[in-house]
Amino acid sequence: MLYATINQVATAGFVTKLSADGASIAYSTYLRGHTSMESFVNLLASPGVLQTQNWISAIALDAAGNATVAGGTRAVDFPTANAAQPASAGLADAFVATIAADRSKLNYATYFGGSGDDGALAVALDSQGNAIFAGQTFSGDFPVPGGEQLPYTYGNAFVVRPAAPGPPVITSVLNGASFLPAIEAGSWVTIQGTNLANAYPGQTWTSADFVGNNLPTQLAGVSVTIDGKTAFVEYVSPTQINVQAPSDMTTGPVNVIVTNNGQASAPSTAQLLAAAPAFFMAGTTASASILPGYTPVTAAAPAMPGDFVVLWGTGFGPTTPPAPAGTIVTGAPVTSTFPVVTIGGVQVPVISSVLTTGTVGLYQITIQLPASVPTGTPAVQASIGAVQTQSGMTLFVGAQ
Repeated sequence: MLYATINQVATAGFVTKLSADGASIAYSTYLRGHTSMESFVNLLASPGVLQTQNWISAIALDAAGNATVAGGTRAVDFPTANAAQPASAGLADAFVATIAADRSKLNYATYFGGSGDDGALAVALDSQGNAIFAGQTFSGDFPVPGGEQLPYTYGNAFVVRPAAPGPPVITSVLNGASFLPAIEAGSWVTIQGTNLANAYPGQTWTSADFVGNNLPTQLAGVSVTIDGKTAFVEYVSPTQINVQAPSDMTTGPVNVIVTNNGQASAPSTAQLLAAAPAFFMAGTTASASILPGYTPVTAAAPAMPGDFVVLWGTGFGPTTPPAPAGTIVTGAPVTSTFPVVTIGGVQVPVISSVLTTGTVGLYQITIQLPASVPTGTPAVQASIGAVQTQSGMTLFVGAQ
């Protein structure tokens, strides 16, 4: 008898990391999908694990502590990330998945198989940390990308090396608040593109990434240079990176390069200015607070004439004393030039213009709203010399 009707065994894969002395659990997580528990027909010659719902057969660890596991699943909702095959092809499919070292996400996870039963039984990593997995297939249509489909027999062995992601590609380098092209040394920069990072859906720095008050220069194997100088990486994802630009006296066009786990992008040109002022915003509304309590300005709690209001931004230029990039700000350094600020076309008094203590690249521009300020949602604009903040931004202003 070659076939038998099997009642599927409900199982879930799991990965557990113990402390170095084995006395405690550093983390433990399920890795599974869900499916109905209906019976199915299976070859009696197939490995016993193929009769289960989810299973893990092999594990490998890279130098950064990311855990790559391989196995199989009958689930149609097994979690995927940056997948080569994002959906089940039928019955049991092999899978390979990489769990981030901080166990917060899957860096990579993919189905792999045909319309029959398939399962991975072994996994290894190459010198770049890319997975190679092997197993057994009972699918006559098992995928052979770029290769020749060999004659099918029951229980063929397979070895798969998923294509490594291509080098990162930068499509834009933008001010981190206005999302306009001009950037400034020491302020926030957003880089957009493809293959920028392997961390999916994204990874943000944590306190563990800092050395004292010094910011990290790489995250999840991703680093950035601007004008040949190392930037400070706050967030990475496959399509976006946020960095603090390094200190630099250069102005004009500069090269920006992203390196993702050893693969460097082609240089992208950005315009580096002495000041590139921009306000942070929610939608089209300025991110603002009312002093003395830093109460957020909202439609329900608008700023009023006479109020002292803080506008939050980046790119407002050098300070006295200088605040080097890559280090958490202390002492509230004052900008060398105060911006000119208008609300609804009315110039308003600028009380102070400083970098925010305990942050990086975050300026607070404190203004006082005069009695003549327009109410409603007037436009907010600031300028330093000929360089202006983004247009179309508003502030909630109430009437007395």
